[in-house]
Amino acid sequence: MARPVPFKIAVPDDQLNWIVDRVRTTRLPPGRDLPTDELWKSWGLPASYAQELKDYWVNEYDWRRIEKQLNSDLNQFTIPIDHKGEDLSIHFLHHRSDQPDAIPLIIAHGWPGSFLEIKPIIQHLTSPPSPNDQAYHVVVPSLPGFGFSSYPSNPCSPMDMADILCKLMIALGYNHFMAQAGDWGAQVARIIATRYPDNCLALHLNFVITGPPSALWRPMAFARLVIGYLSGGWGFDPYEKRLFNRMKWWLDYENSYNVIQGQKPLTLSYGLTDSPFGMMCWIREKLNYLVGDDFEWTKEDTITWAMPYILNGSSGHAEIYKWGQRGTEYSLAEAFSKPVPSQVPFGASIFPNDVMFIPRWWAEDTLSSNIVFWKQHDSGGHFPCTEKPAELAADLREFTKCFNGEILQSLKEDQPTTD
Repeated sequence: MARPVPFKIAVPDDQLNWIVDRVRTTRLPPGRDLPTDELWKSWGLPASYAQELKDYWVNEYDWRRIEKQLNSDLNQFTIPIDHKGEDLSIHFLHHRSDQPDAIPLIIAHGWPGSFLEIKPIIQHLTSPPSPNDQAYHVVVPSLPGFGFSSYPSNPCSPMDMADILCKLMIALGYNHFMAQAGDWGAQVARIIATRYPDNCLALHLNFVITGPPSALWRPMAFARLVIGYLSGGWGFDPYEKRLFNRMKWWLDYENSYNVIQGQKPLTLSYGLTDSPFGMMCWIREKLNYLVGDDFEWTKEDTITWAMPYILNGSSGHAEIYKWGQRGTEYSLAEAFSKPVPSQVPFGASIFPNDVMFIPRWWAEDTLSSNIVFWKQHDSGGHFPCTEKPAELAADLREFTKCFNGEILQSLKEDQPTTD
């Protein structure tokens, strides 16, 4: 079986010089003389802010310093994973806890996140605040076609990604593990739990979506959903109504990227791959409304979050949205039609500034019959590993306390391979 190979980020000088040169020579369109809030909500990234980002990138941003810090802070590896006859190089972080009863935990990212999104929570999980608190061996892969992982030669669906990530965990010696994720990672993690319930023994998500309740088999839940949707949340409690209406707003006014990336991902990628500044702006505009009111993106973080996509240079970031399109061969409908197996405990952490939401009663009907943990937070958004790492880590520990003894024993019996 293939073994992990240590990895360090080392962007070639010619590639880094090309990026900086392309940013320096970027032409910016004229902006609109409108209030800033109106620009963000109705027009896009304000031109004045784009100019600030450009000036900062050219004159102050220091990728080499960040690269050095990431290599110092993160235990990075690659491993060849055979998938459908193709050897893929999968990049991942692997941080092992010193505690002997630590539990293997894979955390998957989505778009526009990356392994960088997960970095702030790792220390909270591997080194708990008290010796009596549960610790975790944390594995954070870059999805195929993202970051420093290979771009597969054939279309790679979330179903394929689930197969690949399960193979990764087994290759590391983790035959039993937990999964946690948000965004597209949540869909991949759900498929892992559905396809491999003997390996993925527990599932926790901070981004919970699923298909609607069946009008035939769950008529009350279906009616409640339809009436609530048409009325703007009638029959929902105040928290549910707040998040449900936020989801409707997002789908009505902020969801165009989903369609653009999902329908013609290659065409979009020609422009974004050739323009590092364009890629950064495309991502930054979406980040604006994905976080809580108490979180602010710095210029450095904005550029750094875009760098894994710029360096990867593929259309993987856009192609994943092919599987979100309805009525096509790429649809996730089949995956969504299968609930998480009843033997797999399910937990959820809900953050009010996220953009997709279903109430617990809906999830109980269509997602899992074994929901053992459901926490609704008062603040935070789409990236809790970055925004609320301590809170999310505490949730995972509370979720773990809900497992029966057999599951806990199985999770703690595997020891990782020597890296």
